[in-house]
Amino acid sequence: MRKNGKISTVQLSLIIMTAVGLKNHVTILPHLLPAAKRDGWITVLISFFLIVGWCVLLYFIHKATAHENVFKWVEMNIGKLPGKVLAISLSMLFVILAAVSLKEMVVWTKVSYLPVTPPFIEIILFTGLCFFLANTNIQTIAIVNTFVLTAVIAFGLFVAFTNIQFKDYTLLRPVLEHGWKPVFSGIIYPLSGLIELMALLFMQQKVHGPLKYKVFFFNALILTLLILGPLIGSITEFGPKEAARQKYPAFEQWGLVTLGRFIEHLDFLSIYQWLTGAFIRVSFLLFLSLEVLSIKKKRNKTILLIIFSLVLIISNLYRISDIDLYFIIKTFIMPGTFYYFLAVSILLSLFVFFKNRRKRRTKCDVQQKGKASIQTD
Repeated sequence: MRKNGKISTVQLSLIIMTAVGLKNHVTILPHLLPAAKRDGWITVLISFFLIVGWCVLLYFIHKATAHENVFKWVEMNIGKLPGKVLAISLSMLFVILAAVSLKEMVVWTKVSYLPVTPPFIEIILFTGLCFFLANTNIQTIAIVNTFVLTAVIAFGLFVAFTNIQFKDYTLLRPVLEHGWKPVFSGIIYPLSGLIELMALLFMQQKVHGPLKYKVFFFNALILTLLILGPLIGSITEFGPKEAARQKYPAFEQWGLVTLGRFIEHLDFLSIYQWLTGAFIRVSFLLFLSLEVLSIKKKRNKTILLIIFSLVLIISNLYRISDIDLYFIIKTFIMPGTFYYFLAVSILLSLFVFFKNRRKRRTKCDVQQKGKASIQTD
């Protein structure tokens, strides 16, 4: 690996697979299944085609800003105030998303395998680990992610193929039993996960070479498959009604895993999947919250990261019921994430459009002045 603080597009894609994949694989299903029910897979496919079209916009912005920090580009070409406002607001959003992911992990840990352990111990220890990883660099995050992701993928394929014996694909029919209304009522949830693909744009200055459109496309495809896999698995294993009642459908699938007559209760492997996914997601979001601010001094970065980590700890120490957390994520976090990223992408594309238009005008003026001077001579 080169010692210039940059990573390859493959390494960045693997980080996105882990960090955003946790949300797509776990967080989205409890909200998507009750809304779209049996036809949730159609909702996910429609979301994929919408995101693929939206990726054209990201590619347009990337080509215009070319390997430069997006917010520095805005400050230099549009104005310092718009660049700072965008960077600070995005940094705050990343901290909020990190706090929500940490809260979900703590709640699931208490429900599943550590019911007696005080939550503040888990919160402080986990946040401390995320702080140390986020305080390194993107290369370290990429190396750690590569190691942990290998096992996550292996366990995911293991549970998918082992449970084939319990899957009944006839439960996916009848298609559109209640029309198109359920399909579109749940579309905001997969879109909320897929739109976090915009992190590729915020990390373009950390990547060797340009990001081609196929990078955006394949990342969108992988993130879509991470929703479709556990979604179809839940419906075919438990039925649409039972799957919609479950709090963690992806986790419940591990309860069915058996190897022959004597090997069962392998759901402890899901603990590794969730913890490593949350570890990379929270660490990466903390890293992004600093990266968008373009802070140069290491000391200032560390101080701000300590503040963000304390925000995570304090916000998670506040007791909130599972029902309230579910309501907040469903009503505010997921729709807010989607609409905010969509608005930022549209705003950046407008900035790029007007900047290119200004360049063309300047070029035309120079050419006209040149022609006029030649005619005068």
